[in-house]
Amino acid sequence: MLNELHKLSETLDNNNIKQREWHYKYETSRSRFRIWLAADGTVTNIEPVDRTLAALCRKYGDNQSSFPAFNIAALYRVTSGENKKYLDSLAKNKTAYDGAKLKALCSSDNWSINLRKKIDRCLRETIPKMPEDSAVSELMRIANRLGNDTFRASLESCIWNRLREDIPAYLPLLVHKGNEGKEPEDDSGSLSIILDLSDWERYGNPIASEAAIEQINEWLMADGDVTTPLPTKPKRRTNRQPRTSSPRLDAFGDPYGYDVNESMPSVGLAPGFKVGLRSMFAEQVCQYRYGNADDASFPITLKRRGKLKTSLEWIAQAENEGVMWRKIDNDAMIFVYPDRLPEIPLTFASILRGDETKIKNVTEVRFKDAAKSFIKTLRAIEYSKRPSNIMIFALQQIPPALSKRAKVVLTRGLTVHRLIQAAREWQRGCVNLPDNMNFDTRTPFPLDMSKIVNKVWKRDGTRADGKNFVKVMRYYEGMELLLDRCQPSWIMRIAHGVTLNSLYLVLSVANQSPRVKKKIEAAQKEEIEYLLPLLGLLLFKSGIEKEVYMRETAYLVGQLLKISDGLHELYCEIKRGGDIPPQLAGNSVFVTATETPVQALALLCARMNPYIAWAKQYSRQKQENSGLAGWHLRQYEMLTPKLKEKLTSNIRFGDLEKAQLFIGYLAMLPKSDKEESSKQEDAKNG
Repeated sequence: MLNELHKLSETLDNNNIKQREWHYKYETSRSRFRIWLAADGTVTNIEPVDRTLAALCRKYGDNQSSFPAFNIAALYRVTSGENKKYLDSLAKNKTAYDGAKLKALCSSDNWSINLRKKIDRCLRETIPKMPEDSAVSELMRIANRLGNDTFRASLESCIWNRLREDIPAYLPLLVHKGNEGKEPEDDSGSLSIILDLSDWERYGNPIASEAAIEQINEWLMADGDVTTPLPTKPKRRTNRQPRTSSPRLDAFGDPYGYDVNESMPSVGLAPGFKVGLRSMFAEQVCQYRYGNADDASFPITLKRRGKLKTSLEWIAQAENEGVMWRKIDNDAMIFVYPDRLPEIPLTFASILRGDETKIKNVTEVRFKDAAKSFIKTLRAIEYSKRPSNIMIFALQQIPPALSKRAKVVLTRGLTVHRLIQAAREWQRGCVNLPDNMNFDTRTPFPLDMSKIVNKVWKRDGTRADGKNFVKVMRYYEGMELLLDRCQPSWIMRIAHGVTLNSLYLVLSVANQSPRVKKKIEAAQKEEIEYLLPLLGLLLFKSGIEKEVYMRETAYLVGQLLKISDGLHELYCEIKRGGDIPPQLAGNSVFVTATETPVQALALLCARMNPYIAWAKQYSRQKQENSGLAGWHLRQYEMLTPKLKEKLTSNIRFGDLEKAQLFIGYLAMLPKSDKEESSKQEDAKNG
């Protein structure tokens, strides 16, 4: 991640974008509650922190202790199912407040010994370089005199008073709904708070305010040298670790003359998504084989660290969503930025994934429209001011989420021209389908490809993957499919996964017919509309275009199965009064056809013989739909010679052939011949 952020910081410098420089130990806290303290340490008030202020709040320290913001837990823990239902009802204002009943539930202390020790450390945390007459110094003096028991008792008293005013807001501070199967210490929950002064007026601003936060940072940065480290513990050394004399250069060429032994800063990219810039520690013995461990393995000055941190914070701003970043899941994000930032914002990220915001009566944004809009905006920029190169990288959190560990799973540098070319090739590949498709196909966005591939379907056409998706394809592999010339083996792996997972979706959709009032379900129809372009794209990336595969065996077998279904359905309409069986003839051998097409066609011929004999007789009569019966026979006559030339007894379909089979089975039969034969029949009968 450091190399990607270094390039980003250089881009911001080249575009004269000034970043606010924050002290490396003064980090965002996203506090949920503000706790007001009086001069004697009494909690005078508690209030929820709105999102705007929460995004500004910062704390000084590390994971062991911080100030003025730190994490606590609800005072009490409840695990009984009945009691938790009561709390849910109370939180939704469906049950009247009963203080006595609620106090009866508050019997199990939720503050463990370890949490109490941590709160003690936080209350005694010292922020250096703060003026004696400042609000934050006064708050530190007040907090330093408090113990966790005194703080807790005062906090609880205030919570009970505020509960009468707003139960949903303050109930989380009082009671945590725990899991009976977990130990209390492992299941206490966490709430971020920030301390503030009740009599803040005499200092000008509350501590939890933009002005005060900026002032604290200025005092911390007053030396003008954020690279001066705090005293550190000696580094573990081995015989292979050389001693070097100062000055030295760090990984990016900046001079430093000391051992950097501070933890890398972390950045809160989104709620629940906080990542550290780099995670290495000396306890990993394997590092010592290279002579250095911990931060010495990749030394970076504290000033440079701050710059990398603010660069990531800049690109992850809310206003850059859809322009330079997209959130993939709760634990993954992708970033895109150009080497030159034009005045007209270019929505690079819009090509990667559409807007997921669901708004009624608004047409869905499609890939074609997003790509067209991007190219149009680019051409509106003066040529000399257009960006020429872009950088793409994706971050994935490493479980567990609270570890703040993340890794770069994708990084690419390319020209804007190459991105536009890739988008056009993507669109061309997704329409690599017959013109007579019976579906309004939708070109999927690259970051949504994995969702299509990973969905598993059951025989009845319903989802089979439940909550745990299979991982045939990762989200970032959609980007590789867009940007790279993929290896045949990689495409075959994706083709194998998607044909295996979606087999029964295709089978279910193809067996439904509007002519017999068995309409395709909306959810299945939408899935097919995304599946078909994916199959076409995989074939296109393999060098197989529709003009070629529409003459190949697999596609023709799919068409033959479709013709068989049509003739079987027509027979049931006329001879059985519309009594259609649960599965049509072609559909019944489709699974066999995906593996052994010759065996499938042998079974199909045995089943279709009576229907073909009926069609020959019926097509000569002047009856309703007799021309349609003759048309089906002509389709057989055209396809069977072509298949006879290509089929061999030992033929097997690979994954790409299965994709062609799927497309052939879902494609419509030739319309022109059908319409012409119907017109001729109408003229003959009329």
